[in-house]
Amino acid sequence: MITVISCASSANLGPGYDSASLALNAFHEILDAEVSQDEMTMPVAVTGKEGSRLKGTPQEVVAEAILNDFDSKEHINLISRGNIPWGSGLGSSGACSVATVLALNELLDLRLRRESMIKYASLGEKSVTGTAHLDNVIASLVGGLVLIEALDPPKWHKVPIHSDLKLAVVNIRIEMAEKTKKCRAVVPEQVKIGSAVANARNLAMLILGLKTYDPELIKAGMNDAIVEQARSSIYPFYLKLKENLLAHGALGVALSGAGPSVLCVLGEDQPMENIRIATQEVLGFNRIPFDVIESGVCGGAIIAR
Repeated sequence: MITVISCASSANLGPGYDSASLALNAFHEILDAEVSQDEMTMPVAVTGKEGSRLKGTPQEVVAEAILNDFDSKEHINLISRGNIPWGSGLGSSGACSVATVLALNELLDLRLRRESMIKYASLGEKSVTGTAHLDNVIASLVGGLVLIEALDPPKWHKVPIHSDLKLAVVNIRIEMAEKTKKCRAVVPEQVKIGSAVANARNLAMLILGLKTYDPELIKAGMNDAIVEQARSSIYPFYLKLKENLLAHGALGVALSGAGPSVLCVLGEDQPMENIRIATQEVLGFNRIPFDVIESGVCGGAIIAR
């Protein structure tokens, strides 16, 4: 048996819709994998940490695609022991998909190129969200802050962020069926040129601010003129929460992926308690459950024997 550990991720960062994502070490998918020695009716069996059988998961989709493409007759047992909140906007499906690819690549000695790993992992994303987007997948696989240049073949760039910056995740615990599909559906297909220019300007400022620890650039850049405005109808608390977090000292605030969780960038001296107070003032008033978790930047998926 082998164990693969892959990390959560926060996509978009405000202006970087489907083009920027940051790997987070606050949450992980932990996947145990082995070639089954028992007779199995299905080629892949996925179970949760409580021992319950999981069906229709990204792990199952990815593993079955790999077995089919390589005409493998092996049967695979997968046990998911991760702690990434599902449906939270923290890249749970991407992390699960990446862990599965690495597990089968190791178990079956496939020697997949990184581009092929991303292709298979994107199938798991598509099974959950309806779209084979790569931002969460690539961040979970390679770690750090990634910028997506192209989808087919996948091309990306890793950008270092200043080591003195801190991150906080406001994990908002609300349930919504097919949340990601709904959140992608409200994104406008056409936008005004002014909004497109604003987002391009914001993303450039944000990346430079994260690299150089420039609070003004981070605050100015971590804003979205297109997607977050469209999604404010789904999360009516968000704009007020963002305003309050910034008022309590956060350098930048954005929906994490499709939400509902929120990513905050903080200065090195920013007390985490201020983020909890700011969140409580908005979400607590509306009786919305949440947790505030400090995070660092994850270095990418690993195989831990």
